[in-house]
Amino acid sequence: MRKQVLTVFAHPDDAETMAGGTLLKWAREGHAITMCLITDGDKGTSDPNDPREAVVARRRAEQERAAARLNATVVTLGYEDGVLQPTLGLRRDLVRVMRRVRPHVVVANDPTVWFRHGQYINHPDHRAAGQAAIEALYPAVKKASIFPELLAEGYQPHVVEEVWLGPTGEPDTWVDITDVFDEKIALICEHASQFPPEPTRAAFARIAREAGQERGIQLAESFRTLRLAASTVRAIAGS
Repeated sequence: MRKQVLTVFAHPDDAETMAGGTLLKWAREGHAITMCLITDGDKGTSDPNDPREAVVARRRAEQERAAARLNATVVTLGYEDGVLQPTLGLRRDLVRVMRRVRPHVVVANDPTVWFRHGQYINHPDHRAAGQAAIEALYPAVKKASIFPELLAEGYQPHVVEEVWLGPTGEPDTWVDITDVFDEKIALICEHASQFPPEPTRAAFARIAREAGQERGIQLAESFRTLRLAASTVRAIAGS
């Protein structure tokens, strides 16, 4: 069965770095991928003289090249980079995207993660994007009475079947990306303004090795997953 996959992340490159191997495998299997970018990554420069318009244009072009490797469609919401908050407005915008795309699977950040690898503080935009995505997923996207203005726009309620969250400290699903690791690095490095090839390969090889160790996989991506249903209580009851 061909599935609709929706990634929801704050910045260009977030989906590729967190789940690029898994997305490559899903694309190979013929699943349709839509990439929702909440911001344009307009703070993605160390040069104070780099005009915002130039940064946005550069990062949009990079994202389009990366998306082409996945045969993916890109949706941008245009929020400001670096100051993202999980507001009701953002939740509404994400519900709109979810009802339009009607995905079987949503891939997003785990908003509970603050630190990784003893060296990394999780970007606050990542946590905000993950929180907003989860709050859109339940219960707003499936409730006609929440954001009724979306009904007037023609967006009917929708039930997402699966949610894949990462990076996470509580994984329950592992994907072997050994055979697509080189492609994942090439996918990430389409974002050339952010990722030089040599340190990118070394860093993501370490991350993939660490993710796979627990399951005896050479190189892996790991996720915290949820299975959703129209009726949560019936699903928990097993009916």
